[in-house]
Amino acid sequence: MIAKWSYRLTTFFLLAAPVCLPLFYLPLTTDFYQFNKLVLFYILTGLGLLAWLVYSIATKTVRLTLSTPLLPFLTLAAAAAASIWFNPPRTAESWLVGGGLYLAGFVYFLLTSTIVQTAPQVKTSLLLLTAGLSLTALAAALNINLTGSALSLTSLLLSWLPAALVLAFKARSGPKKIAYFLLSGVMVSSLILNGYKLLPGRELQPVLLNPPAAWLIGVDTLKTKLFLGTGPGRFSESFTRFKPIGLNLTDYWNINFAVSANVYLELLTTLGLIGLAAFVWLIAAVNRLRRRLPGTRITASQLALFAGFFTQILLAMAIPFTVVNWVLFVITISLLVSGQKSKQTSQVKDVLLTLSAVTLVEPQTALDSGQARSILPWFIALPSLLGLIIVFFNLTKVYGAEYYFKQSLDAAAKNDGKNTYDLQVKVVGLAPDNDRYRVAYSNTNLALANSLAARTDLSDQEQQTVATLIQQAIREARAATQINPNKAGNWANLANIYKSLVNFADGADQFAQAAYVRAIQLDPANPGLRLDLGGLFYGLKNYDSARDRFLETIQLKPNLANGYYNLSYVYQQQEKWLEAYQAMQQVIAIVEPDSDDGARVRNELSDLEKKLPPAKTADQPETTGGDLAVPSPAPAAPDNLPPIEL
Repeated sequence: MIAKWSYRLTTFFLLAAPVCLPLFYLPLTTDFYQFNKLVLFYILTGLGLLAWLVYSIATKTVRLTLSTPLLPFLTLAAAAAASIWFNPPRTAESWLVGGGLYLAGFVYFLLTSTIVQTAPQVKTSLLLLTAGLSLTALAAALNINLTGSALSLTSLLLSWLPAALVLAFKARSGPKKIAYFLLSGVMVSSLILNGYKLLPGRELQPVLLNPPAAWLIGVDTLKTKLFLGTGPGRFSESFTRFKPIGLNLTDYWNINFAVSANVYLELLTTLGLIGLAAFVWLIAAVNRLRRRLPGTRITASQLALFAGFFTQILLAMAIPFTVVNWVLFVITISLLVSGQKSKQTSQVKDVLLTLSAVTLVEPQTALDSGQARSILPWFIALPSLLGLIIVFFNLTKVYGAEYYFKQSLDAAAKNDGKNTYDLQVKVVGLAPDNDRYRVAYSNTNLALANSLAARTDLSDQEQQTVATLIQQAIREARAATQINPNKAGNWANLANIYKSLVNFADGADQFAQAAYVRAIQLDPANPGLRLDLGGLFYGLKNYDSARDRFLETIQLKPNLANGYYNLSYVYQQQEKWLEAYQAMQQVIAIVEPDSDDGARVRNELSDLEKKLPPAKTADQPETTGGDLAVPSPAPAAPDNLPPIEL
């Protein structure tokens, strides 16, 4: 009885994943969709593993399915684990959010390919999977996007539509054929309604990194981390470090892409040559499943699964995968393996593992073989159970931190500083090794300090509170750089905090300069960082250094109006009127003529013209776009503020 129910529960949990994931989301975290779908996948896979362990103990044996995709799948998961290990920080988030999908995907594949044994089970799985995706498509037709974006929905439906159509055309006449045609029709309708919105010029045109730039980033990453890449989920670090300067001339110059242009380039960058080779090997191994014994034919289920599989690997060349795309990819391979079991092919075999305990008996005593105690399931169950406890303990902390972080952002949106602060204290307590939370907490402390310092007639206690908040802002910003020193954004945040404290604490300008330099080293093609550093020098009246930084800014992005505008102001401070006039001419060529900026710049240019020497240069060539702002001075310190330790 235990074996029967544990087997059913294993099947239920595993097959519920591809059905429920497209439909599931929770507005409890900053990411309503992908993060919560990933957590649900972990929960269902963990419950499936637990039920399978009970089943193995009840049957006193361990049954596993060995197939050609098993070894490349294991290699891909091992590459992800090794990449995390050799690319610190090795935080709970990097394991669970970054590489966890590859590790859990391997466990899911092994269990599903083992537990699904018969052709009717495969057919039922296909029907449930198609129904789940059709419900997702139907919700989108009602303006309820359960996947998070039009691109993710379109890619998901497109990757399974060929399989659904094969099932519809191959099914025998009857209710099942009608059902598949109806489900396919819903998917086609949703694709038409949502797909056209993704076309160039439409309102939902996706913002994706272009493949040539992604290729250059991947190749440059391999020069430093050939075999294991930068680590799963950490593409943005490679992007900032190796971003081609040519991207600064596009509309997406100020976007920090978190994923590569497609799956293959993502794997190349984050998992290195080993990860990409394992993925290509996996595709080749699945392709070998097409081999059939003489006299056998391919079934409708197998044809549908192969149609879905090849559509997915082609789609992987065009876009990066979401959590649901990866789970669909894994379940497709799992069901392909299970569908081969009835074919008696060499690519798929079941292996039964047993290990019996030693039993002391009296001499000449017979022992029935049925009385042997199989201990192998226990040997597997105990470490697996310990692993599940560790995983779900850390998953609870990670999810709790995300939940409270979302609550803190909601409080900040309501200008509730106290709750924002208190909730972020909880967040940092739950996830002290998460640099993203430290950055947010540092900015919260600084914002509260600035708000309090802006008041008049501060009491001694309030002045001490301001000093404490500023010291906490510095501490948290520093902690973020210590947790992940390879992230340019962490150093930029530290630099901005020091920059705002130039009038509060001695030496803040030197610390700010050092942090900006480190941020620029990690993000060398970012014109914004040099613009900010130039603004720091401008505020310190170090006009030569400010000029050099602004010149570097416009070299990186020749159509950045603010770079020329700030450069003109530096030249004006140095009374170099001709250079100031030339720089302001460039601003005129960039800004929209009918905008407020355009009118202001024309007035300033007219004033500069009056200060020109007799000869002036010709107009410069036209460029495009940018907002104007003179470098802002650092805020003044309140009277009698206690000394701040940097």
